[in-house]
Amino acid sequence: MKKIKPILISGKEVIPLIEGGKGIAVSDARSSGAWAKAGAVGTISGVFADMLDEQGNIIPKTYMRHSRPDRHKELIEMSIKGGIAQAKLAHEISEG
Repeated sequence: MKKIKPILISGKEVIPLIEGGKGIAVSDARSSGAWAKAGAVGTISGVFADMLDEQGNIIPKTYMRHSRPDRHKELIEMSIKGGIAQAKLAHEISEG
């Protein structure tokens, strides 16, 4: 059996197996963090990523604005906050 040779990504040696790419809020911190902890590469979907409160619970997504352009801005704001929350959690799960 051949051994999979690690590769260098951003200065870190990893197994060249990549998890993710499943789309809207499916490739999240739990799956990507676990893959990274195992030495592979996990990706997070930043498309409408789940925002988390201080206890790690998902914050429901609700629109407060009324016009389409304002709701679009709100969607972008929620996606950024969710992406950051997912990245932080994935980092914790992966243990760095």
